[in-house]
Amino acid sequence: MLRFFFLLTIFIFPLNAEAICNSDDTFDATSTIEIPKPKGFFTGTPKPSPEIIAEGISLAKKNVLQKFIGKCITERTKLDQYLKVKKNVESQTDNFINVIKSKQTQDKLSLNIKIRASVNGKLFESILYSQGNTVANNSSGKKRKRMVSFFIARKAESTDTKVYDKKVTKIVKGETGLAAEKSATTDGSTTVLNKQSSAYAKTQKGGSSELKQRSSSRSWVIMPSSDLNSNISKTLSNNGFKGIRYPSFAKRCGAPSSDIIEEEFSSLDKLSDDTEAEIFDSIAESERCNKIIGFVAIGTINVNTALVDKVSGNFTVSASIRVDVSQIIDGFPEVIAAIGPIQVRSQGLEDNEAEKNALIKAGEKAAQEIVNSLIAQGI
Repeated sequence: MLRFFFLLTIFIFPLNAEAICNSDDTFDATSTIEIPKPKGFFTGTPKPSPEIIAEGISLAKKNVLQKFIGKCITERTKLDQYLKVKKNVESQTDNFINVIKSKQTQDKLSLNIKIRASVNGKLFESILYSQGNTVANNSSGKKRKRMVSFFIARKAESTDTKVYDKKVTKIVKGETGLAAEKSATTDGSTTVLNKQSSAYAKTQKGGSSELKQRSSSRSWVIMPSSDLNSNISKTLSNNGFKGIRYPSFAKRCGAPSSDIIEEEFSSLDKLSDDTEAEIFDSIAESERCNKIIGFVAIGTINVNTALVDKVSGNFTVSASIRVDVSQIIDGFPEVIAAIGPIQVRSQGLEDNEAEKNALIKAGEKAAQEIVNSLIAQGI
């Protein structure tokens, strides 16, 4: 019981809430399993059967999973989801845990196994949330409405920076007054003291200055996003959220065209209020669209200028993702998830390769975050 409480505490309150895990991280774990003693008369030490060895490795993989959870899964929603489907995930450790090294030792009737393994985080999350989708769908018994999603990718083309001169404030302080001068004369017996006054003036100059200020405006250019939207739709579909391509939705439901949206995103990081209202009005006013569309996801991916990495010599690009997901309830949109900004970074031998890799990585991240957020809410 104490052991269970300790493990549960690790899952819910991770020791390192700021841990960042990489795909090439490895985890060491051990397991001990009893070797059955052969029936009948037997002398010597029994050797473990292949089934016993496989069982020991499977147990060690579960211990690897626990270490992975404790270090890499720090979001409360993911921890809660894992606890809901813990048995199902553990039964599939062979699919996402890869043993790199293993060592076996035997102590009489005990087989000790030590492994070093890596964890495929993407497959883990796929299993984690695919199980959650099954539970959610079975509990509601209703067919989920479709999601309209469109993502605009834009790249920084140029940056105009203005530099202003120092701002100087001068101070001049003046001071005036009188100074008395004394003189004396004497005839040997009498002394006469004379006083004479003269004016004086004192001037002090000084001041202060502010540092130079910079003002920058960045120019953006729209990047081709058909592959981006296809990959996002595929991820959503694989997790039970059937999507509709925006051009098809706009034509059938009378929503603003893709050209209008791209034009707005080329200068802003969001849709104008009028265009956003037209999108949701087109759903509410069309009986056909209102029946099948229940969610709208609007996202932007900003890709910065590619720079040469001093260490690797490759081009490196950073991208920022922002997504708003709305659910149509009684004809009105309700924001149920505001994701981002999330930063991703990617490299490539050429600048365009680095930009493409960053776009792919950002799209995968955005789609998975949408899925995670909605499933965490039981949608």
